[in-house]
Amino acid sequence: MIRFSKMGAREALLFWGLLIFFLFGVPAGRTVQGGGSNDAGFVAALHSITRDELLNHEAILASDELEGREAGTPGNAMAAQYIVSTLEHCGLRPAGTNGFYQPFGEGFHNVIGEIVGSDPSRRNEYIILGAHYDHVGYGTRRNVRDQPGQVHNGADDNASGTSALLEIAQAYTLLPQSPRRTLLFVFFDAEEKGLLGSKHWVAHPTRPIEQLKLMINMDMIGRLRMDRVEMYGWRSAPGLRLVVSRANRSYGFDVEFSWMNRSDSDHAPFFWRSIPVLLLHTGLHEDYHKATDDVDKLNLEGMEQITRWVFQMSYELANADDLPAFRSGVTEESETRRREILEAPPNWRNRVGVSVERYPLPGNDTRPAVLRVSKVLFNSPAAKAGIEPGDWILAVNDRPITEVEDFLSATLLTSDQEIRLTLRSNNGEAPPVEKTVVLDGPPIKLGVQWMKDEAVPNAVMITHVLKGAPADGAGLEPGDYIYSVNGQPVDPDRFEEMIQQTALPVTLEVDHRGRIRVIEVPPAGTKTTSLMPGLDGTLGLRRAESAGSHSFSNWRVGRFATPHPAGKNGFVLDAAYCAS
Repeated sequence: MIRFSKMGAREALLFWGLLIFFLFGVPAGRTVQGGGSNDAGFVAALHSITRDELLNHEAILASDELEGREAGTPGNAMAAQYIVSTLEHCGLRPAGTNGFYQPFGEGFHNVIGEIVGSDPSRRNEYIILGAHYDHVGYGTRRNVRDQPGQVHNGADDNASGTSALLEIAQAYTLLPQSPRRTLLFVFFDAEEKGLLGSKHWVAHPTRPIEQLKLMINMDMIGRLRMDRVEMYGWRSAPGLRLVVSRANRSYGFDVEFSWMNRSDSDHAPFFWRSIPVLLLHTGLHEDYHKATDDVDKLNLEGMEQITRWVFQMSYELANADDLPAFRSGVTEESETRRREILEAPPNWRNRVGVSVERYPLPGNDTRPAVLRVSKVLFNSPAAKAGIEPGDWILAVNDRPITEVEDFLSATLLTSDQEIRLTLRSNNGEAPPVEKTVVLDGPPIKLGVQWMKDEAVPNAVMITHVLKGAPADGAGLEPGDYIYSVNGQPVDPDRFEEMIQQTALPVTLEVDHRGRIRVIEVPPAGTKTTSLMPGLDGTLGLRRAESAGSHSFSNWRVGRFATPHPAGKNGFVLDAAYCAS
């Protein structure tokens, strides 16, 4: 492989020919100075982001001639010069310490441009859109997953994020009016050497860091598969998920909203300074940190859609009346914490007054397992009916029952005031008998447990769904969020009351993995209508316990409509009191 420092005249001419072709072969943007913004102008700017232009950027940034863009090398310097030339051509203002450059370290350079906000009351607030442009060059045994000594072009890592950032910058210059807040486009250097570029900017900010409201980071967004995008940092400020999901209505990505606080990309130094962040990532792959991470492996259509999505969500945030502050509670959260919440045993209201367990029959008994009564509550309907611990429950209203969830569904969802249980007493030794139980309280209407989440205000998060309930039929799942009921924004403190006062059918706005659906939920036993493509079925509800001492609370911005045992800030509402 020809090293860049020894590039011959032919190779240099080829490279600069590509560069000049790109720079002068696309329409120039303009520096936005204000004026009337309108939807047509926004749509035109949005659609200026194309896979062809992304490919043009990639063809240069991930070319062999740049030798993998390792920080401090001639190839990396050429990449930086290409970025600067593109920003100048689009009409951005320099925002570094030396023009567009912010030099640091051993010949390293962040590249920074800005678009000044149009609102005098907001232009001194900043949003950073960032991506690192360096890669590993020829690699070493410590930073590549194949043999060092080959050019590692890093088409996905991270020429993809860099190309997307260039396209977003150009799109902003095509708007009739710049957004209210000032946008900084920061191309970080030396990320592969330990986040050196982002650490340097945070330590030596080129704009007042106390006025920085949000940092959006794109790292490896070029390998979209199955429409799946990983989203990190969304819990760092209340309401970010809603903005992300509503912008996603135009694209339909399957968003994995992770609770993990990643520390391996350029958003991390900002997060450590208590600045809200978002990180987009399409996941690792076999070519990660290998010489095979080349342009031909990219999903250019996916890159185009993700880039437009980031432009759209950043536009909404840059124009919001107010942006939320950093959530201190995010530092204590993790994927483990999320699993603890969703996998904790549900705490459904008990209309019968018994605890039951699935009981495998001993020895060579080939009959299916049965449900055995493990506990009978004092003075409960079961106690009054003469049911005792050790009794086997064989059927409810002549329907055979062998699973705990089936027993819960049969007793919690029925509108009958009493049920017939077929039992064998004395641990199954006695012959079957029937006993009538008068149920306690009304049936569950919806069939979910839920909790407040301060990262997603004006919403509730579903933690458990009862098998066979209307919610189960509707396709609701643990981790989904409900944003509105019959068009009214959810007040988490009044959600129980909202449901209690609402007769079925009810219309819900539900966020499932970043895909917002509006569904009409009819009474139990009838099919749900999806008013927007997505969830299908019928619905149900219950307030879940909050874990530990965490209180979960909300902020909303939107242009595009579409911890168990309760701590001091959590409480449990039985279905008798909540809208179930």
